[in-house]
Amino acid sequence: MPSHPSPPPASESDWAAVKALWTRLEAADQDERDRVLADESLPSTIREEVRSLLIAADAVVDRFEPNALPVAEPVVSASLVGRRLGPYEIVRQVGRGGMGAVYESVRVDDSYQQRVAIKTIWRGADSDVLLQRFRSERQILAGLQHPNIAQLLDGGSTVEGTPWLAMEFVDGVPIDRYCDDHHLSLPARLDLFRQVCSAVQFAHRHLVVHRDIKPTNVFVTTDGTVKLLDFGVAKLLDDPRGEGTLTEAGLSPFTRAFAAPEQLAGGVVSTLTDVYALGVLLYLLLTGAEPGDLATTLSPDARQEVARVRGFADNDKLRRALTGELEAIVRMAMRHEPERRYVSAAALSDDVLRYLRRDRVLARPDTLSYRARAFVRRRRALVASVTTIATVLVGSLVTIAGQSRARQLEAERSERAADFMARLVAGPDASSSDPLVRVGPRGTVAQLLDSALRQVPRQFPGDARIRARLYTAIGANFTAQGRVREAVDVLDSAQQLSRQAYGVRTTEFAAASLELAIAEFRLEGPRRAEPTLREALIALEGRALDEPELHVKAMAALANVRLATGAVREADSIAKAALEYDKSRAAPVSMSRARAEATLAQTSSWLRRDPREYVQRCRRIAAFTDQMQAQVSLERLFATGCEIEGLLVLGQVAQADSLLQRVMPGFRRAYGDTSLAIAALTAKAASIAGARGDRDGQQVLAIRSWDIVSSLPDIAAEELTGYAMMRMEAAWARREWDVADSVGHLAQQRTNSQQVPVAVVFSHFYLGLTHLQQGRWSDAEQEFRQSLAALPVTHDLDSMLPRVRRSLADALTGQQRTREADSVRALVPPKQSFPDCTPGGKWLGCAVGSTKY
Repeated sequence: MPSHPSPPPASESDWAAVKALWTRLEAADQDERDRVLADESLPSTIREEVRSLLIAADAVVDRFEPNALPVAEPVVSASLVGRRLGPYEIVRQVGRGGMGAVYESVRVDDSYQQRVAIKTIWRGADSDVLLQRFRSERQILAGLQHPNIAQLLDGGSTVEGTPWLAMEFVDGVPIDRYCDDHHLSLPARLDLFRQVCSAVQFAHRHLVVHRDIKPTNVFVTTDGTVKLLDFGVAKLLDDPRGEGTLTEAGLSPFTRAFAAPEQLAGGVVSTLTDVYALGVLLYLLLTGAEPGDLATTLSPDARQEVARVRGFADNDKLRRALTGELEAIVRMAMRHEPERRYVSAAALSDDVLRYLRRDRVLARPDTLSYRARAFVRRRRALVASVTTIATVLVGSLVTIAGQSRARQLEAERSERAADFMARLVAGPDASSSDPLVRVGPRGTVAQLLDSALRQVPRQFPGDARIRARLYTAIGANFTAQGRVREAVDVLDSAQQLSRQAYGVRTTEFAAASLELAIAEFRLEGPRRAEPTLREALIALEGRALDEPELHVKAMAALANVRLATGAVREADSIAKAALEYDKSRAAPVSMSRARAEATLAQTSSWLRRDPREYVQRCRRIAAFTDQMQAQVSLERLFATGCEIEGLLVLGQVAQADSLLQRVMPGFRRAYGDTSLAIAALTAKAASIAGARGDRDGQQVLAIRSWDIVSSLPDIAAEELTGYAMMRMEAAWARREWDVADSVGHLAQQRTNSQQVPVAVVFSHFYLGLTHLQQGRWSDAEQEFRQSLAALPVTHDLDSMLPRVRRSLADALTGQQRTREADSVRALVPPKQSFPDCTPGGKWLGCAVGSTKY
């Protein structure tokens, strides 16, 4: 194409014209494209935007158009009708596409009657890429159990080796056809659309982006139930390959008419891409046409028919009904820039619900006149009884004034709370997410918190809202201090007060529930924390745009809970999604971003085992805390500890020691000599001593660290296990077997009660090693088998398998059970030539000292 100057990029208001012109030209030949794009009567911004989209589309190719693949036409297999696949007999073909066919089938193994849809692929289309995509669809569907998503029932392969899957047979029609056939009104269409949003939001929560939402993938059954189909092009957010095999092969799947701008341009696909497609689907359901100029896409007669089937006498009345809130909702969902769309499918659905309830929609500017109109619409029956316009206006203004007074009271309440805390403390906030509360190191944080907790009920006996917010902030700081049992008591009160004073769909209730879940997690493990965390997530649903910081913090907490259950890959994906969202809002760094980075540092040690990445993430967290002036926070403590671990793995002992000496005084001043923070740093000092060959110093420091930790009743099981392992190693060196046994059993008791798989695996393993060194072969075998049994079914912790199996084989050999020992050793891969090196265990694949930091 000829070169052109670069005008300013197209604005959001230009996008409808851009898409209409692109739709007109995308199937045209090059001469026609050049002729139209040379027309100077068209705005240059629109012409150049369309030109760039055409270039991108030509490069990417639409995966769902015939003959799109740059390979030979696939050989259509002979019909499978009449054949049997597993327990199913093929009855008839009900659909076909560029990749394969869908058959109606029935179960014929006499177990029970069942009708299913079997999907398979064409012979000749079964390349490695497409086979991988098909298997990916099978795996995705297996994890999505939702009433509005077609369920996966079974799967297998034909005798020729071609994979197939059996899905719930959806007896229905595409959603647009269903709406038109039943002459559904606008509210009825919106109700159906919200079912689609529910299914999409569920998929997003499970880290799946559909990427091809369109009417033929959204069916409605005869009883009016929506079913979302065809996840064959879905992108798993936790796919370790990023875009996966399709993109690697140069194939980017989407349907053009419903594709977001980032898809057309070959950009990054995210959950916001599905939000755009939902906007296009909503546009179609409301108007009967795809986005663009309706005057050019539908004839006058067709527009009249569109209005009629929606219950309007003529098109003008339909147009007036769509102007305003519905138009604003669709525009917001379809904004050109992903970060300006609804933050989620749930947020889009919530705004549609606001419209149905005649409430103010978030997509409209919050002006005085709009709020007044919304009030009149919500109170239509009341307004109808009022005889003059003046009375209506007065009523509206009174309502607005009442809302203004409520905001003023809340502001006064906030100011009083802030003044109260200001009298007690000074300095940067080290843990609270509440902007009113600034708790910092003057004396010790513990003294300040104790003083605040005593005075709150005396200062604010009649104001539950102030008490709720202050208790939430104080409880969060108790958690940060390691005083978790006290934190749970205070935060339980905060949650109950927030429930009563604010309600369960509010920011205040969400904040209290989230802090309580974090404290419960540290005190009693993930199972206790999960119900409370679920309350926080429900309270935040649809409010991520309003409370982005709290939303990111909740996602980071969820990632930590999943990590503790051994779902390392899931935790990794959730933490990445939290970071992606936090970065998308272009906000200053937050403590929640630091927490998400901390989770990724831990997951990377299991999944990627690269100490360089580990150190880089730890330094990033430290940089965040520097920017927030939170150098003595729990997040900075983690960053320091993990950076020291990584540096020691890389052989940078002097740098690790220098870092420790820089941070130790600040934490000692803030938290005191017997705090969890000092125990953690003392444990790192022990590791540094060991790396220098100072075994005596290592043992003394390990014992000192354990003495502090064992005196703290509220330490989390995972943390306790780490300190216990270090103390047991010191006991082994001194041949203090009773001490090692005692420490091991204490750790085991705590980890088993909290049911934290990671900690349970290590506690049994280290107690087994203690027995092994004493020659207690049978006891050692029992512990090693329990360690293996505790490994989660996710297999995310399976890098522990070689270590435990080698030790189990040694225990069996000690019992003269040579054949069993050999069988176990056969399952262990040969040792690598490089040294083992993992925080909390032994990492694999790190070349010690090979890189300078």
